[in-house]
Amino acid sequence: MIHTDKDITPEVAKELRISSRMTQRAFWESVGSNQASGHWFEVGKRKNIPRPIRTLIFLRYIAKLNLDVSTPEGAAAMLRVGAEIAAKLEAARADAAAKEATRIAKEAARKARRIAA
Repeated sequence: MIHTDKDITPEVAKELRISSRMTQRAFWESVGSNQASGHWFEVGKRKNIPRPIRTLIFLRYIAKLNLDVSTPEGAAAMLRVGAEIAAKLEAARADAAAKEATRIAKEAARKARRIAA
């Protein structure tokens, strides 16, 4: 499951490209990269997609935002939006994890009290 740009791996990007029925050139250029780099990600020669490209993949293909990365200014604006979205999603995920940890701790304390009684 893809929650943030951190979840965009080369394998995920390839799956997104294929499910979008796009050529490598069209997919990778749509996020400010090129076909050659995209090929290297997809075949495993490059292990990590740079964060700006991961963010743009997330925004375009997961969040379904219409992006214009044809200029450096447009790409930079999209990256700022992506960073804000990623931070909010991370905070929400951390909050949910903290609530679950609290619930588990309370349950463990109840069990400990029952055993001690």
